[in-house]
Amino acid sequence: MKRWLMDILACPRSDCRNKLRLEVYRSHNVEVEGSSSEEIDEALITCPKCGRWYPVIDGIACMLPDDLRMQGRQKSEETAFLERWKDRVPVDILKKGIPFGLTSQT
Repeated sequence: MKRWLMDILACPRSDCRNKLRLEVYRSHNVEVEGSSSEEIDEALITCPKCGRWYPVIDGIACMLPDDLRMQGRQKSEETAFLERWKDRVPVDILKKGIPFGLTSQT
């Protein structure tokens, strides 16, 4: 994911649409025609208004609706993301994240 995308992304919740925050956990630089740009590989996107969190996994911002994040492979991938970065993810997300955290899973 390119860092500049944060300038145009907003919370996908129709009742929110707030500006998002980004915390980068892993990135790398890419050289293109003599210019360097940061590619974000793993990061946490959070909405300070509604409290939702969205992971960036393998360079892709996973910003699906809550119901699609609560099942199947998506849930497994996002749970693995939380496990992988639990030392850096804010405690409130780990404990009672929206739509889920590590200790609030159903």
